[in-house]
Amino acid sequence: MTLNLLIKLAIAIATVFRSFFTNTFSGLHSPYGYANLGFKAISLNAQKYSDRSLYNQTLKPEQKLDKELDANFELIQSFSVQKAGNMIAECEDIWHCVKRNPMVSIALSDGATESSFAREWAQELVTAFVNRQLPWQEVYTCAANWLLPRQISWQKWLEHQDLSWFAKRKACDGAFATFVSLEVFADLSWKSLAVGDSCLFIVRDRCLLTSFPLQTSHEFNSRPKLLGTNVKAANIKISQIHGDAKFGDRFYLVTDAIACWIFKQLEANQDPWVKLDEIRSQDLFAEWVAELRDRHEIANDDTTLLCLKIQDANEIPMSQSCES
Repeated sequence: MTLNLLIKLAIAIATVFRSFFTNTFSGLHSPYGYANLGFKAISLNAQKYSDRSLYNQTLKPEQKLDKELDANFELIQSFSVQKAGNMIAECEDIWHCVKRNPMVSIALSDGATESSFAREWAQELVTAFVNRQLPWQEVYTCAANWLLPRQISWQKWLEHQDLSWFAKRKACDGAFATFVSLEVFADLSWKSLAVGDSCLFIVRDRCLLTSFPLQTSHEFNSRPKLLGTNVKAANIKISQIHGDAKFGDRFYLVTDAIACWIFKQLEANQDPWVKLDEIRSQDLFAEWVAELRDRHEIANDDTTLLCLKIQDANEIPMSQSCES
């Protein structure tokens, strides 16, 4: 084959292969040939593909929801002590907690000592609330949807109790208790119901965001509002509140003795959250409550402290279970 024929054949082959490399970078000169065009593409789009841009991009709503779903609801404090001089079995502060991934439901009730079966009624309220099958929308639209069946079942239970005439007459007057609940949902929104002086405190960065249902220490007295077994559910005023949480928020559910102490601390420009954060065990809680009682800073009453913290599940693993 002659040299001229070989040259013509090489030109023809080059012309054919050139058609396969038509792209936006074909006009760019590279000393390393076409193999380098992929790296040029990444280099020219570094702002789009760099790690920094991943943090700067605005998340779509569905992306944000996915992040919020990945949360831990950690019950970091769950302590109760009875009145001084009583047995622990006589404590009428009752709470219950249920976790349904990715939701948590907590209820706390303080039975009114003056009424019969107050402890049993408090137990019925909190257990039935967190274990209910009723959709949450129906509960918050009308709390009587949840409460009325509890009152009906209570009356049936009472009819089958073997009581003396005196005890039965007192029991027929009704059992009473305070009530406060907290439910945090998948999108980190939360809802709460309350009757009486058991309170919810929501704290962010050691600052109080919300207290519910009371707002000052002056609202505490010897006659708080109560949920009763005999009162028509439709006539009971059950307060409710809702909001949105963030990772790191703390929800304190407490009965009246600690609730009143917290308000007095805040009103005196003190920081109650620092002290509460130091209480890491039941023994420390019991010692602290005894000291406050000795100094007459809180009433000698059944006393309960619950604290739920919302954490990013990717940062800190769950370590506390919900058990009352």
